[in-house]
Amino acid sequence: MTGAVPGNALLVGIDLGTTGVKVVVVDAATGATAARSYRDYPSDTGRPGRHEQDPADWWRATSGAVREALADLDPGAVAGVGLSGHMHAVALFDDRDRPVRPAMTWADRRAVAEVRELRDRDDLFGELTGNPVVEAFSAPKLAWLVRHEPEAVRRAVRLVQPKDVLRHHLTGDWGTDPTDAAGTLLYDVGRRRWEPRLWARCGADERLAPRVQGSAEIVGTVRPEAAEATGLPAGTPVVAGGGDVSCAALGAGAVADGRVYVNVGTAAQIVTPVAEPRAGVDRFVFARAGEEGFLGMVSSYAAGLAIRWAERNLLTGAAPEVPDGTADRLARDSRPGAAGLTFLPYLLGASAPIHDPAVRGALLGVAPEHGPADIARAVLEGVAYACAAAVEQLLDGAGAATEIRVGGGVTRSEVWCEAFAAACDAPVRRLGQDASPRGAVALAGIGAGIWPDVAAACAVLDDSAPLTAPDEHRSAYRRARHRYTAASAAVAALHRDPALTGGAG
Repeated sequence: MTGAVPGNALLVGIDLGTTGVKVVVVDAATGATAARSYRDYPSDTGRPGRHEQDPADWWRATSGAVREALADLDPGAVAGVGLSGHMHAVALFDDRDRPVRPAMTWADRRAVAEVRELRDRDDLFGELTGNPVVEAFSAPKLAWLVRHEPEAVRRAVRLVQPKDVLRHHLTGDWGTDPTDAAGTLLYDVGRRRWEPRLWARCGADERLAPRVQGSAEIVGTVRPEAAEATGLPAGTPVVAGGGDVSCAALGAGAVADGRVYVNVGTAAQIVTPVAEPRAGVDRFVFARAGEEGFLGMVSSYAAGLAIRWAERNLLTGAAPEVPDGTADRLARDSRPGAAGLTFLPYLLGASAPIHDPAVRGALLGVAPEHGPADIARAVLEGVAYACAAAVEQLLDGAGAATEIRVGGGVTRSEVWCEAFAAACDAPVRRLGQDASPRGAVALAGIGAGIWPDVAAACAVLDDSAPLTAPDEHRSAYRRARHRYTAASAAVAALHRDPALTGGAG
């Protein structure tokens, strides 16, 4: 289709997140965002571990957000629609296309016993999926439902992911793509097929598995009912789309070896292309969107979470309302290195340079001369150094980074950006906009024939700008990072001391 698309073509990217849906409309010729919108939806967390959503809320929010985004544009210029969505869910539908129960999201943590049972037998899941069995994935959730709600599983005829529900509403077609299939732990990533043995381990049948099509493959067109709800023209092509992690890597331009994407929100996720699906204790594998191959991912568990905690508890006297950006504003009155303070953001455990989920955070080196500005800078620098350590952990044995791209809410902090850039040996660039919906746009453009491949799509959609640290500050940041690394080792050793933790010895 290349060349058949008009020069004023628009592409719509829909990103169905954990708390709300983002819609962006992009000018295909320039990569500029023509419009954006957002709608949220509720989650049911009424019992310990539960995190469920009503699939009807996904469509209600999406249709309204798309209509809002297109309100001041020419809908007839839309050449394609791409989809992204939160992964690892269990959304079960019956033979009349109705959900048999609310969808369990990745954040549901009730399948603790099932995780243990699936892990203990052997490493079949790791061998075939490249990932350890943890509560976030779909497989243990399915096993939990088989045990606790067997009637719901018996009534179901398909298990799909959130963005696949939007696909059905838009086109009437059911199916998924390789990125979301791989994210279930029910899919053999090497042979690229659903694996009956993995389904059987969960007590379910492979009959629930949807058809798998390429992320950039056109899977249908907008049907009249969806056109009326969204404002999209009937007949607009819709591609299969991808899971949000894979779409974020694509939207960030992390499509070449050595290029790393660091998404710094509540937690930080660090992803890079990898040759093989190599599993690890804290390393996860995802399929790439729009091309063959894999992504490796590690996390720093508390990034924005640690900053907000410090803002509320250390910097403002537990004030009821603390504006976002308080730490960055205060930190500008302290010099790089935070006057010798070191903060370890291990509120939920440590992932790098040590891995220990039980270790907790620390603020070290406090003296009478330190004030809120020094503490604020230490917190922001600590989160930056944790992310830099996670990058190195991810690339261990895979070569050096050639370029690092950063995005997410924390990157609005200039102090964080400067500290992170100083801590890294590779060039660093900051994204201008959210990566996942722009990854969905890239898939829509490839499917519509506007771009021949992901490299061409990323070249047009690239909105990143370089990040640097002033030369006169780099040595101070490097010394501070050395303190951070030493403090990490010391706190971990303290945690492991049996005389202090109650162990034998």
